[in-house]
Formats: sequence, C-alpha cells, structure tokens
Amino acid sequence: MTYNVIDLFCGIGGFSKGFEKAGFNVIAGIDNWKVALETFGKNHINTDIINSDIRNLDDEFLRKYTNKIDVLIAGPPCQGFSMSGKRNPKDERNTLFEEVIRVVSVIKPKIVVIENVVGLLSMKNPNGEMIKNLIIEKFNRIGYETKYKILNAADFGVPQKRKRVIFMASLNENIDFPDATNSENSDKLKPWITVGDALGNIPDTDQIEYLNPRSNFQKIMANGTSKIYNHESQRHNKNVVRRMSLVPQGGNWKNIPPEFYNVGGEHSNNYRRLDPEKPAITLKHASKSMIIHPVYNRCLTVREVARLQSFYDSFILLGTKFEQHQQLANAVPPLLGYAIAKHIKNVLDKKLNN
Repeated sequence: MTYNVIDLFCGIGGFSKGFEKAGFNVIAGIDNWKVALETFGKNHINTDIINSDIRNLDDEFLRKYTNKIDVLIAGPPCQGFSMSGKRNPKDERNTLFEEVIRVVSVIKPKIVVIENVVGLLSMKNPNGEMIKNLIIEKFNRIGYETKYKILNAADFGVPQKRKRVIFMASLNENIDFPDATNSENSDKLKPWITVGDALGNIPDTDQIEYLNPRSNFQKIMANGTSKIYNHESQRHNKNVVRRMSLVPQGGNWKNIPPEFYNVGGEHSNNYRRLDPEKPAITLKHASKSMIIHPVYNRCLTVREVARLQSFYDSFILLGTKFEQHQQLANAVPPLLGYAIAKHIKNVLDKKLNN
C-alpha cells in the first residue's frame, strides 16, 4: 500500500526525498522560502507546492487534507534552539512547533515526525517551561503518544556526523525509532561512510563528469547521472588559498601560523579540512564556515556538500551558490529520512495486516 505524506517547513525536501525512496507519496510541501521551494519543485515533480507562512494557513484550508494524510513530517526552523545561536527564549521561531501541532489537530495523520537540533532539548520558553515537555504535553492533549530520541545521521549511512533530535507522535500505532545500520566500531553493523567513500569519484571543478564509482555509496548516489551539477568552485584570493594549503586533513585554523592568520578565537570548524578517513563534521553553511576539501585547496562545492548530505547526484539546486549552500545546511539528509520512513512503513503495514 502507498501512504501519503505532507511536509511542513519542507525546504528543498531532503526529508520528503527519504520518504519517497521508501515508497511514500508526498502530497504537498509547505514553506515560505521562495528559492528553496524552487529547488523543491525542480526535484519533486508530482508534489503540490504551497508557498506560505504556516501561520497564515487557516483550519479551513487545512481541512482538505483531513484524514487523507498518513504521515506528517516537519523540520521547523532551528536557529532559536541552536547551540551556535543566541538561544533567545523569546525568538518567535521557537513557537512554530505549536503551529505543527495545530496542523496535526486538523489533518489528523496517523504518525508525525519532527526533526530539530539537539539544542531544543535544553531550551525553555519565556515562562521557564522546557520546550520538549511542552511538545509532548500538547501532542498528548490531541490524542498523540510522543517519544523523542537523538539520532546521528552517520549511523544510517550518511557520510556526516550530524546529530538531530527526532520526535515521533502516533495516534494509534506503537511507534519507536529505527535501528542503526552503521557504526563507528561494531562487528554487527556496517562501518560509517567516510568522506573518502562519498567524494572519491568527484573530480575537481574543471571536470564536468564523474569518475567511475569507487564505493557502493558512490554507486547509490549516481542514480543514473554522469554529468556533474552544482559543482562550481568558490573564488578564493591567494592569501586564503595559502592558508588552506597549511591545514592538514582533519585540521583547522589553529594549524595556520600566526603570520598567515592571526585572528584567533575562531570556531573550531573554521578552515576545517575534512578527513577522508572519517565522516564529515556537521555541515552548516560550508562556504561561510570555510570547510576545506580533503585534497584540494578550496571550499567544498555545493555538489560535494550534497553528496555528504546523501542527496542523489540527479538532485539539482537552484539559486545563488550562497543560497544553495544554505539550502543544504537546512536540509534533513535523505538517507536519514529514508531510515525513518522505512521504519514507519513497516509499522503501518503491520497495522494494516492485523
């Protein structure tokens, strides 16, 4: 059976791509970031696109989806919760989870999945109440049992150590979380996918086609595509290139001698050169953070970041390079979405067959 999904705060649709891969039908994507929706539309041919602030979608509009959606997925903006942000309890974005619950109360999906940064778990509202407890309590009031767990994307085949908190709310089903498929050191699970595994067949930016796949991950990402999209290099001045050349694999700005770089006090991932033998660090805006390719003296291209986020090579991003990097920074890795979706599908199938 095919189950229907609606994606709130969909961005470019990394989460929904994971659900598509698991066989779900993504009915609609809702967001109010125009360029991200253009990318979403480019890569989701048969999905309705709703360009709107969720707060402006009234209950009457939402009722057309009532009892027609099996799973609602959502990734509300996380800047207010992020440990690297100001963590202002009065940030209005912190209350958008309440809008998710409002939509759920109207649409009544069987299962709800919310993805956010781990910092949400320690965040309070202006009244001193824990946000995580409010989410559980408010879902409970509308009949949903809710659990949460921190998942690391690297444990599900994504070549990136990216931890996120996942809330699962269910109306009738006893829902839990998917088991890890990969591990840093386990005889029973597949090893983590490394940066080298992910990027090994992407040539430098003067080439327009991929090299032959050298790993199973590269074969999976190819998806029938040989032409490289979104692989333009950022222009760096000679001083920046010199600094990059002084950073070893796995190193950062601290490896640059003061005579070439004497700012100090930088974030540990500034001028971070990725280690090809390990998964990537959590990738935010790769060009703004100056994340360096493991071999070349330049920042990662959009395509390379897409690979490290587990987007197929056929996934094309629109907008400026700066916007494309931000779109990827905000996205849920599709393979993490796929692991969650596959687990949910098994739960729904069992319910149907009982």
